[in-house]
Amino acid sequence: MEAVSPYRAEERPNGVGAGLWNLGNTCYVNAALQCLTHTPPLAGYLLSRRHSETCLKPTSCVLCAMQAHLTEALLHPGDTIKPRKELFAGFHRHRQEDAHEYLLFAMDAMQQACLRELKQLARPSPDATLIRQIFGGYWRSQIKCLCCHSVSDTLDPYLDIALDIQGAQSVAQALELLVTPEKLDGDNSYQCSVCLKKVPACKTLTLHAASKVLILALKRFSAFTGSKTEKIVHYPECLDMQQYLSQQNTGPLVYELYAVLVHAGRNCHNGHYFSYIKAADGQWFKMNDAKVAACATSSALSQCAYVLFYIQESELERGHGSVSVSRKLRCLRTERKVLGSTQQGTESHSNVTGPGSECPVQETSVKYTTLEEWRRLQELSRPKTECNLRKVECALPANSVMIRPPRYRGGMTKHPPGQENYLLDSATGGKARAHRRKKKGTRSLHATQ
Repeated sequence: MEAVSPYRAEERPNGVGAGLWNLGNTCYVNAALQCLTHTPPLAGYLLSRRHSETCLKPTSCVLCAMQAHLTEALLHPGDTIKPRKELFAGFHRHRQEDAHEYLLFAMDAMQQACLRELKQLARPSPDATLIRQIFGGYWRSQIKCLCCHSVSDTLDPYLDIALDIQGAQSVAQALELLVTPEKLDGDNSYQCSVCLKKVPACKTLTLHAASKVLILALKRFSAFTGSKTEKIVHYPECLDMQQYLSQQNTGPLVYELYAVLVHAGRNCHNGHYFSYIKAADGQWFKMNDAKVAACATSSALSQCAYVLFYIQESELERGHGSVSVSRKLRCLRTERKVLGSTQQGTESHSNVTGPGSECPVQETSVKYTTLEEWRRLQELSRPKTECNLRKVECALPANSVMIRPPRYRGGMTKHPPGQENYLLDSATGGKARAHRRKKKGTRSLHATQ
């Protein structure tokens, strides 16, 4: 029986993409995918299909799978679609997982796909990849010896920033705590390369190179017990990061909030994930699995947020935002209309620019009656996926420093498909997942089946 969309025709939202079916405790995947799908620079690139046209391993490429998912979601606003299984291979379907951990694995898998493309270059650089150009930045860690006053600088790459919220009431306060100078003395003294001994020193952290998209992860879960910090941490719709830059004479560095990922629950072992997405016209939407509903800005800004997504205002003004995404969507819709209008058993070669479309449809040979039949035949002939997010080797630079370690492993309660373990009163009896990210890579794809 065909799935029915949860919207009536007059209620279907036009500002955001499709809702996502929950396939059995997969709300953590849905919430993270909605935030990635509505990231303007990523959506703009994937809708251009530049990667898939040259990809050498499409059946095992997470970036190709993300492109297919993103295109389907944005082309069907108001509908409900299933997340592609390639996007959570190696993750559990019927157990609660962590949305931020999934987000990091997905981004690293896409980074690995980008690196495969760069291997054709003489000197490939990880910073030249799509993921690093969108989400990547650099911290500048500076240590000053208090004896000889020599200075040591180290640049540490990041894809997201983890914020300690124990002593903070707002994101601004958490950022202040992160960059507060730290004195190194006693057992934590600094080994000075000039003094040739351990000496007291001062360590400061500043933003050397800011990312286009800023992901702030609020550290709500204990790495040892799995308990959660429930406090409200205030976050602004516009955030100026200029005061945290290494160079202070560069002018404002304003970021605009476009997505909020929320966890509702008492600890890391149970609960429910959903997200809030800001459309191009400024309207906020609550994306709760298959349910998509417009909401007030005040509602989106008053959540017990877990992960915040900001984008530089200059990026939106430069044309990487919703305007260019909408243009690509119109081109794709025009192309699919041409495919659907051809007659069975005939071949047509067309180079058509549809009304209101800025780009022509490429010449295409068509031998199917409708687009729906074409889709069914494509699904039957599609090879099985070979990708596993947790088997992808880490693609970050070797000298990278992970500011926020992964949290926990195992000990989670199974639940029937489609039933969220939401706000359970009884403890699950699982151990807090003390873990290393590299151990995640050994988990088999059979865990999802």
